[in-house]
Amino acid sequence: MSEIKTIVLPDECTQIALCGGPYSNFSAVEAFLEATKNIEHRFCLGDMGGFGPCPDRTLDLLRSSQIICLQGNYDRAIAYEERDCGCGYSDPRDRHFAQLSYDYTFAKTSPHHREWLQKLPYLIRLEWREHSLLLCHGSPQQVNEFVWESETEDRQIAQNLRQFQVTGICCTHSGLPWLRRIEEGFWLNVGVLGRPPHEGKRHVYYAIADFPAIAKTPQPRLIPLAYDVETVVSLMEKEGLPVEFCESLQQGIWTTCGEILPEAEKTIRPRI
Repeated sequence: MSEIKTIVLPDECTQIALCGGPYSNFSAVEAFLEATKNIEHRFCLGDMGGFGPCPDRTLDLLRSSQIICLQGNYDRAIAYEERDCGCGYSDPRDRHFAQLSYDYTFAKTSPHHREWLQKLPYLIRLEWREHSLLLCHGSPQQVNEFVWESETEDRQIAQNLRQFQVTGICCTHSGLPWLRRIEEGFWLNVGVLGRPPHEGKRHVYYAIADFPAIAKTPQPRLIPLAYDVETVVSLMEKEGLPVEFCESLQQGIWTTCGEILPEAEKTIRPRI
């Protein structure tokens, strides 16, 4: 794994697309690819597998689309044949379901995809005209760090922006989309494609960053994305994945791995 990959975007680039956590949800990935088909520069912030069915199907989609991907904790675990996903859950029930998901994904991921996952960078730095953006999975310091909106102060964001000398930091690991703009720049969790953002609705989220020629800085925004839920659920059932996973997609809430959520994030509510 390369620690950091630097990409210089062309001066004429005015828009990029960012997604996170596909979690083997091939249908949401297909919807994202269709929604962003006219955007040349697209990025995935890691955790390609887990939760959903038939991980090779999602990996084939991502690789054939030539989206630039970084390595999440799940990707590293699968690539290097580790015992669990390294997601950072502490609750026994959460760990139980996470292990079921990991064992399934590990068994179903082909060797040629594992080799590809090994080569993905840990961080991506985008040089975009006179500005820089840092793409990470959890945080710049820790791949599986949960950075929650309710627990993150402006001064922490400012400190990270200064440390890495960037205008914005984009991540995904905690799974709930949120955006905070401060004087020094912004912090953006792009959400995940793999499961809903605990709003009680089926859609997922991705992000766009606009940087037209007249703008002083890149401007991020979060976009809701509808997709064919039932096709994914049908295959999850066929593959013998837990019914709780299916119910999460159908109900639009976190039915598993939710004990990690701070109290403010446990509320089922709109995220943007």
